[in-house]
Amino acid sequence: MNSKFLAQCKIEVKEPVTCSKKEISNFHEAVKKGGKVKLAGLEDRIKNCRLLAFCYHNNSLIGISSIKRPNRNYVAEIIKKTGIERKVEDLAFEIGYSFTEPDYRKNGISKELKKQLLSQMQPHHGTIFSTTAIRSSQNFLLENGFKKLGKSYDGENDKGITYYERT
Repeated sequence: MNSKFLAQCKIEVKEPVTCSKKEISNFHEAVKKGGKVKLAGLEDRIKNCRLLAFCYHNNSLIGISSIKRPNRNYVAEIIKKTGIERKVEDLAFEIGYSFTEPDYRKNGISKELKKQLLSQMQPHHGTIFSTTAIRSSQNFLLENGFKKLGKSYDGENDKGITYYERT
């Protein structure tokens, strides 16, 4: 991790209702660049998030992440695919929409954004979950009190997606 580089960045964590249209649009474009989500209804899903995190370098958006409020059908699908024993309503928050511009990867941006998001969720009681096939994300989750549960599954964009949760 390049902490000197990270010190040159500006990180903001905001509720979507406090974001400008431009911030929402820029977040949307960054999620699209990641190529891992369904685009239909994406802007509404972004606006429905609990928190959005932005990382800027020289006034350019170079990284994003969020605490999502996933819809019940999506959560039910994850419960089914992983075989975990959970009620849909128990899984109200998910870490997701994480993306860092390729030229800025390996500088700890995603890790720092997720740390700040989780920090702001501290007073929240309940389960926060994440699904990922990315090894560095899996390591972050384990290092931050998440437990791997259920069986891995293949998605549309990734193979070996694993479920993690923290209560």
